[in-house]
Amino acid sequence: MKDRKSIKDWSEDERPREKLINLGPKSLTSAELLAILISSGNRRKTALDIAREILADCDNKIDNLCRLTYSDLLKYEAIGEAKAVTIEAALELGRRRENVVAEQILSSEDIFKSVVSKVVDENREYAYALYLNNSNGLIRIVNVGIGGIDSTLVDVRVVIAEALRLNACAVAFVHNHPSGNLTPSRLDDELTNNLSKACSLMKIRFIDHVIISSNGKDYYSYHDKGKI
Repeated sequence: MKDRKSIKDWSEDERPREKLINLGPKSLTSAELLAILISSGNRRKTALDIAREILADCDNKIDNLCRLTYSDLLKYEAIGEAKAVTIEAALELGRRRENVVAEQILSSEDIFKSVVSKVVDENREYAYALYLNNSNGLIRIVNVGIGGIDSTLVDVRVVIAEALRLNACAVAFVHNHPSGNLTPSRLDDELTNNLSKACSLMKIRFIDHVIISSNGKDYYSYHDKGKI
């Protein structure tokens, strides 16, 4: 079998390590970043080939990649104990970074400020869940739904599953109204009620549902209106 061309034989601007040094880490794809951790392949596959295979098995989702265990990684060609340990260590650092408290969420205004830049001037509805620790410190903001002009499909199970994965103690929900009308719809009320019930069942505090206007200047808070 003819040897595959190794990464070191590629032009410098194509090599993951050189790209990171010259252009910074944001210039690399997820596969290229993973290939740097893998370091080397074998006669059949380059490190980048193996990285792409792993990511493909994870549906190209970083969250799925982070769920891989040491044993999972050992199943891949050219991934031995040392490489599996290196990748697991890097993934654990990423998980710990998610749990660093960036700020505290103490009011509806804090919720609004945390998400407004993500939805202002959008012509579709976007839904986000804010996951908090026991001190209301922000763990992570996750996009949990994208809809049309006047509605967003949100799976309550997905919101709760992510809360459990992040060990969140509290959840706040946010979405925008591209129409500019901040009055909650019947579907908004139903979703709020379902989220509240699901959180209560799992012993998670549901602190608010905030609706943000299209111009990003105003918002509606279920908590402030006494509806939560």
